[in-house]
Amino acid sequence: MKKLLLFIVGIISVVTYGQDGSPDLSFGTEGVVTTDIENSEELLSSVVQQNDQKLIVSGITSINNNLSKPYLVRYMPDGSLDSSFGNNGILVADYAEGYCEHVNLFLDEEQNILTGGKFSNSQSQTYKIAKYNANGELINSFGTNGVLTIPNGNFAKMLVLADNSLLFLKLTANDKIGFFHYFEDGTLDPNFGIDGIAISNFSGGSFTISELKIDSENNFFVSGIRANSYTADIILLKFLPTGYLDINFGDNGLTTKSLESIDAVNFRNPSFDFTNNQNIVIAGSYGYCTLQLEPFFKQYFIRFLSDGQPDLNFGNNGTRLLSETGFSISQLIIQENQRMLAIGSTTDCFELGVYNVKRYFSGGYRDYSFILGLEFVDSKTIVQTDGKIVGAGITAPLSGPQNILVARFNNSQLSVPNFKNQKTTIYPNPSNGIFTIERELFSENEQYEITDIAGKTIASGELTEKQSQLNLTAAQSGVYFLKTSNSIFRLLKN
Repeated sequence: MKKLLLFIVGIISVVTYGQDGSPDLSFGTEGVVTTDIENSEELLSSVVQQNDQKLIVSGITSINNNLSKPYLVRYMPDGSLDSSFGNNGILVADYAEGYCEHVNLFLDEEQNILTGGKFSNSQSQTYKIAKYNANGELINSFGTNGVLTIPNGNFAKMLVLADNSLLFLKLTANDKIGFFHYFEDGTLDPNFGIDGIAISNFSGGSFTISELKIDSENNFFVSGIRANSYTADIILLKFLPTGYLDINFGDNGLTTKSLESIDAVNFRNPSFDFTNNQNIVIAGSYGYCTLQLEPFFKQYFIRFLSDGQPDLNFGNNGTRLLSETGFSISQLIIQENQRMLAIGSTTDCFELGVYNVKRYFSGGYRDYSFILGLEFVDSKTIVQTDGKIVGAGITAPLSGPQNILVARFNNSQLSVPNFKNQKTTIYPNPSNGIFTIERELFSENEQYEITDIAGKTIASGELTEKQSQLNLTAAQSGVYFLKTSNSIFRLLKN
């Protein structure tokens, strides 16, 4: 294993150890582990955590410019390689080789490991999935000798369902969305759709699939970007467990959101997650580096109700736009306490982006008590069962060979504030401009925004005390709305 010089960006230097976002010193060396496979260049695709707290990462290792093989690496909870798995913790697979962009990684309900993806060479293109037991041995009852091979399987996404069956998603030849359902043994389910395939009525057009997820009721959700003449639409689709669109969601199974008029190529693929009441939050970013090499990026959160309609109590008609300089979002995770982790990279347009995680309150306001940044790329992130954040990727090319990097960060599992039982009093109301807001069960700082009846923001800030004052003396007389992360109050200024 090579020792590589890692450069932790300046933002980390002000973080105290143990603070949220700081390196977990019980993992690897100062929270970081690097791994080299056969003196080759690695790319990383996925990371998962087993029930025994061990971590597995997947990706491809390059043998030469045109040939690559999938790999798995398993780490003990302290970051050391698991010597009981593969060759001292590393398994380079022989089931497939060729060009591959992404290697999926899933654990089924029995903790078997499923990994694979789309492999292509000059002769063919196939989708291959291998199934291993916990010891890293192929399970021969799956597919052929442990490997499921699907010719011309140009699948975009994959899921392992609760019954250990497999669901694949792709755009068909006529740009419709198709689901393919396979039994646990790798055979097509003839009772799903037509002979195992369900084709939707949605025509994607210039549609790029971003994510596929399943909710608590086994419905499938798909997010993506659809380009049009002037900009791009952010798309969210809901499919029933049968694989067909849920016509009661949004507009016949589809909900869309258009933002600024900017070329579709400048939109990053959106990510989404579910809140504890099954609302859906989509996060993403759009922008570019200017000719002067200055970053122009904007970020957004969009929250939909469970029926696909915009949540009008969130941001401006369901959308909150942000301006975090140079920050590009690639992944969204909503924690159990409903705080949102926006994962991505920050760039100054001169160098590769730096891995960055920003934490937000449920209302979309930044939680500045959380600071995290580290120099590596191609990152994938999970939140462990203990709340700690694991980021996996490859070392920055400028610091040496591209090797696997896994880092773990502190992240406390804060309880969900009991807003439902919170007694909030605002007085005097009506007022000449000075309002006092008093929260009986104050537990943490909370962002707020005050808008007029047209939705224009006239003030914003943070409530930092049990009793806070809001000053609207400069505002015209009229009705205003105070929005916090969980409530809306009407203010009347005389």
